[in-house]
Amino acid sequence: MPISKRTLLIAGAAAGLSTGALAQTAGSKKSTTIGKVDEGEVLKINPKTGNLQKSNIKVSAARHQAAMAKGAKEISPSTVVYKQGGKMYMFDYQAAANTQAAENFQDQFDEDY
Repeated sequence: MPISKRTLLIAGAAAGLSTGALAQTAGSKKSTTIGKVDEGEVLKINPKTGNLQKSNIKVSAARHQAAMAKGAKEISPSTVVYKQGGKMYMFDYQAAANTQAAENFQDQFDEDY
């Protein structure tokens, strides 16, 4: 009796294969676009709940300048945000290029900026 793809995926998960390997086996995408940040928009992630909020008020040039004066920094296109152990983290995988940590994060997404 032939084994279905679903059976193979379940067996692979039981054997402890990585999520990335399962996604590639199934032919599915590694990441999903959930939204877009347009010019002047602000996002906030609640570290406890993981909820992502988008402000209904745009950032003015004056507010941006004030944030820059207080230490706001541009993030690189390779920065990821993730939650682990109830805490939020930010990691720039290009800054850690050619390391296993960088490869682990970069390989989770379909688009490489």
